Amino acid sequence: MTTYLLTWNPELWQWTYLHDSIAEVKRRGYCQEPWGSGVTTKIQPNDRVFLMKLGKQKPRGIIASGWATSEVYRDAHWDEAKRAKGMTALYVNVHFDTMLDPEKEIFPRERLTFGIYTKMDWEPQASGRTFPDDVAIQLEKDWSQFNDQAAPFREIHFAEEVDADRAYREGATKKISVNVFERSAQGRSDCIKHYGLSCSVCDFNFAKTYGEMGIGFIHVHHLRPLSEVGEGYVLNPTKDLRPVCPNCHAMLHQRKPAYTIKELTAVVKRSARQQ
Repeated sequence: MTTYLLTWNPELWQWTYLHDSIAEVKRRGYCQEPWGSGVTTKIQPNDRVFLMKLGKQKPRGIIASGWATSEVYRDAHWDEAKRAKGMTALYVNVHFDTMLDPEKEIFPRERLTFGIYTKMDWEPQASGRTFPDDVAIQLEKDWSQFNDQAAPFREIHFAEEVDADRAYREGATKKISVNVFERSAQGRSDCIKHYGLSCSVCDFNFAKTYGEMGIGFIHVHHLRPLSEVGEGYVLNPTKDLRPVCPNCHAMLHQRKPAYTIKELTAVVKRSARQQ
């Protein structure tokens, strides 16, 4: 999974329906928008994107995040004058999962001027700049904290997942209608960044089957059961976590101790051969 920076400059293009898009994200949890990809043609479905507000007028900074839902395609140019001349531009369809109103809140450009963020050009001439992996991981963490959300990846939480999930220095249990262990957004992000969004057991990918509504959906399975994890345990996302679909996640926990990824993969392959 690659991460790309998309840009928006209000001085070049007026996003007249921005507030409608923001309202749709709040109501539905997402909105779908075509967005210019600059000269980049490499963006693929399920690639991660962040949207940067540029221009001379402040505030400037990141206002949205999401996922590409199409390959890059060519269509009429977004600039009216160029469109009138028959010119075209490159676009990609984006499923925005978070969108901020820059008049009220924005991840400020100033926060991107130090540390690891200096490795990235935050004011490119056009959309489509690729993030270095370490910068993308850090931004996922800071963006998640900034928006006070659990993670940049959508997930349904089932009761049986309580026995499966713990990340970094966490483990507090909330009593709602079922017990839900608080997750570390960065642990989940690092796991999916490393392994992708396909199930580690059966290779099922929600976006490939369900399209837009499946983008970013996957469970994360902890290889070490909670009974073996101490209160101060620091989890390694690439060694201790694996992305799995809900069905395989449930089957892994059909036994205590849980089946291993290797064991369940063998069961799935054996069943497929017998059909």
